[in-house]
Amino acid sequence: MRTAALLLLLLAASARAERPINPPAAEFPATNAWLNATSLSLSQMRGRKVVVVAFLNPTSINSVRVLPALKAWFDRYGLSSVMVVGVLTPDLNFHREAVWAKSILRRYGVDYPVLLDTDRRLWKAYANEGWPALYLVDRRGRIVFDRLGEGGSQEFEKELRAALADLIGADELPPPSGIVDPPRQDCGTVTPEISLGARPGVKPATALDKDTTMRRSLIVEARDAETAHHGRWDIEPDGLRLGQANKDQSAFLRVVYHAAQALAVVSPAETGRTRVFVKQDDLWLHEGNKGRDIQFDEDGRSFIVVDSPRLYDLTRESIHTPHELFLIPERQGATVHGFSFSDACVVTTLP
Repeated sequence: MRTAALLLLLLAASARAERPINPPAAEFPATNAWLNATSLSLSQMRGRKVVVVAFLNPTSINSVRVLPALKAWFDRYGLSSVMVVGVLTPDLNFHREAVWAKSILRRYGVDYPVLLDTDRRLWKAYANEGWPALYLVDRRGRIVFDRLGEGGSQEFEKELRAALADLIGADELPPPSGIVDPPRQDCGTVTPEISLGARPGVKPATALDKDTTMRRSLIVEARDAETAHHGRWDIEPDGLRLGQANKDQSAFLRVVYHAAQALAVVSPAETGRTRVFVKQDDLWLHEGNKGRDIQFDEDGRSFIVVDSPRLYDLTRESIHTPHELFLIPERQGATVHGFSFSDACVVTTLP
């Protein structure tokens, strides 16, 4: 009986998804810059606030998809002693730029405080492992719940409300935010996120020779996430930079993917706004499969205008069949940093 009782206790603890030991949350570095707020301190909020610490990457669709939940919690519980704090730890070099960070946060409507973790000090203090990652800090300054990756917003809000009730009393809780997790049935297959460049762990893209006819083999499952480039591309730590003039559109970058939505992280050339032409399966996109950022020229060619380093919405699909996606920058110096993808259940419209 004692064994059975112990098992029930362990199952209950697992269902709550709490840590067996709730460690103290690391303090925010005093010297780091903040956006949307002056410097904040966890020690000053102890006993007064429940804090959600959210590590975010604005150029990953996985992080972008958690922003509505964070905003909903900030708007719903901000007057009830909850503080939401975003943390931008750089993945790419331009993530370190405060001007860029301010611009992208404004674009996504982020108005809660955000710490610029440019030296990755807070990332290391939390032993964080990826984006997005959410940590719930209770009134005693302890991490009582955390989640790595997107999804589970309803479960996180349940834990948030429990921590808030411990601070202000259950009778004072406002109604739930109404955030609902998307259904996870019949969502289709989706290609994992792809990074480009010379960083450790990044699979290099294949360099195609001048004769590209061999690449026209049938697309098969085994080629998922395959990347290749043609023409002169400079391999930099953060991505592939076009190293030639490209008026004849001979240089391109290609990726094989399965998804309902394909997006790319692209930076313009140093000379300014850059058109990047986009083709799928060697055809121009059309109204039925274009993403939000796609435009068309007078000849019906599909392209995006890259005016700043960010995530661009390229394609939308109703059927998850394999496709080859081509990016063809118009100007030398344009850089492609990587790709993100969404399945049918979480297709996201970027602002």
